Amino acid sequence: MNRFNRLIQWLHKSYKKQCSWAIVNLFQRIIIQIVTRFIRWYYHCDIPYSLDISGCYFCHKGFGVVINPRTIIGKNVVIQHSVTIGEIGDKTPIIGDNVYIGAKATIIGNVNIGNNVKIGAGSVVLKDVPDGCSAVGVPARIIRHKDE
Repeated sequence: MNRFNRLIQWLHKSYKKQCSWAIVNLFQRIIIQIVTRFIRWYYHCDIPYSLDISGCYFCHKGFGVVINPRTIIGKNVVIQHSVTIGEIGDKTPIIGDNVYIGAKATIIGNVNIGNNVKIGAGSVVLKDVPDGCSAVGVPARIIRHKDE
C-alpha cells in the first residue's frame, strides 16, 4: 500500500475516532484539516475523510480523484487516477465489492454498480451495471456479462 492510501486510511480512522469522542480534541481536528488541505493541494483530489473507504485502493496516488461524500463504496475497490464519482440532485452512486474503475471514468447519479464489475477508462456511467459485467464507452454500455 502506498503512502497516499495509508494517509487516506489514517484520515478516515481519525475522523471516526473524533466523532465517537464526547469532547472533540481540537488539536486532532486541526491536524485533520491540515492534512486534508495538503492532499487537495498536492494530489489535486477531493476525497472526503468522512467517507468509509477502508476497502479502496487508489492507483497512481489518487491524482485527480473526486468522490462525493455520500457515495457508498464496497470492499476491494480499485480506483485509477482522475476518476469522478458524483451526484445528480440528491442521488449518489452505490459501488459494490471487487470493482475496478479505470482512469478518467465518471460515475454520476443514482447508479448501482454491482459486485465484480470492471469499468473501462474514460467511461461515463449513467445507468446501473449488474454483477460480473464490464462496461465501457460514453455513455457506458455493457460489453461482457458474467456468463461469458
